[in-house]
Amino acid sequence: MLKSMAIESDAPLDRLWKEYSLAFKDFDDLTLARWLAQTLGQLEGKVWRLSHPLLGAYRLASQLAHERQIWLKRLATPPAGYPESPCCRAPQLPLLTREVRESGLICQHCSDSLVPFDDIPAEVRAGLEEWATEYEPVHAVAHWDERQRKSAGDYNRAYEDAAKKAERLLARAGRKLAPELLAYFPAIIWEDQDECLEVRPEDVTP
Repeated sequence: MLKSMAIESDAPLDRLWKEYSLAFKDFDDLTLARWLAQTLGQLEGKVWRLSHPLLGAYRLASQLAHERQIWLKRLATPPAGYPESPCCRAPQLPLLTREVRESGLICQHCSDSLVPFDDIPAEVRAGLEEWATEYEPVHAVAHWDERQRKSAGDYNRAYEDAAKKAERLLARAGRKLAPELLAYFPAIIWEDQDECLEVRPEDVTP
């Protein structure tokens, strides 16, 4: 699951994100706080893909803000529609992932659980549980052991079929489940890829 940008390794993509993050390191605390607050205003009231470039920039800035404890300093006021997160006191910005039953909705500022699954409004929780239950065995195909792969006969075919199912399930999350959550949160982000099954954002059409 992609909870936050992994920018500590030396993998080529991680090195690239490290380079991107340098733009925010030159911001002083007040400038960073204002940028985050203004960007939250742009995000408010909408459902966003995790892969959206604006979300990528916001994640980099919010991670730096978390390290500097920007929101605790009260240097800028976020839009009124964003309540304070119980996990880190940053404005609530939840991420919906396939692991919602185990992790709940994830905080985009500190990567902890923002809303435990049992605390998600009941009106939408049943649909999320059904979706996550359906997704679990699909994703598991990417992690089958040797015995399971042999018993499948043609593992490559099983893997491809699982990837196609994951595309449809992720599309459902963006089309139906995330918009339902928007009734309870100022903005919603949904995970639009599955790296283990090699499902990329461009493969997912809500």
